[in-house]
Amino acid sequence: MALPKLNETIRYEIEIPSTGKTIKYRPYLVKEEKVLLTAFESGDQKQTLETVVDTIEACVYSKLQRNKLTTFDIEYLFMQIRSKSVGEISTVGLSCSECDTVNEIQVDVSEVVVKKSESVDNTIDIVDNIKVRMRYPSFLDLAYVTSSKEDKNDNDVAFDLLSSCVEAVITDDEEILAEDESKEAMREFVESMTTGQISKLTEFMDSVPKVAHDVSFTCQSCGSLNTKTIEGMQNFF
Repeated sequence: MALPKLNETIRYEIEIPSTGKTIKYRPYLVKEEKVLLTAFESGDQKQTLETVVDTIEACVYSKLQRNKLTTFDIEYLFMQIRSKSVGEISTVGLSCSECDTVNEIQVDVSEVVVKKSESVDNTIDIVDNIKVRMRYPSFLDLAYVTSSKEDKNDNDVAFDLLSSCVEAVITDDEEILAEDESKEAMREFVESMTTGQISKLTEFMDSVPKVAHDVSFTCQSCGSLNTKTIEGMQNFF
């Protein structure tokens, strides 16, 4: 007699934040959790990122274009899959704004949302006859940045990510796609900008949606009422 197969019929629906497309997914399994734990314990950012995306792909029933998943797609999808796999409640430590006492707060991860900032135009004027079109950072961008991070300082990493998110350079005569240029050429192009021009690109990057959750709690030490926003996947676990 064959053993029954577990969890084959468990399916949940979720919307990919960047596209609005609804997909079906299942919780991750013990064998997948072991791989995740090994990646997390390694401290290797690139390995961890790739393992998280591998897990998302394994749990989703639709075909995903993994290289086009945005940073907030990855965080949101993984958090929702994890909530169905491990449990929806996570305990986080939050400091009181008045006395700095760290309070343990229970957060329902299933209620986390993707918060969008005020809309920022992704086509940016650099000089009179040159514009750049930006896009949100993708899995591929993060993989590139994290793979080269060891040899660079934080400023270099930030410039790598910024230049990776330039989708096209637009002049009066043509549109030059970044994918047709080398990463070194795009980095050199970005570094040729003035501080004021770079700040326009940075403003767009600051508008990238983030996974977030608003929480209110009364400090266990001083009794002050706190209202805080938790942002970023790593701050929920």
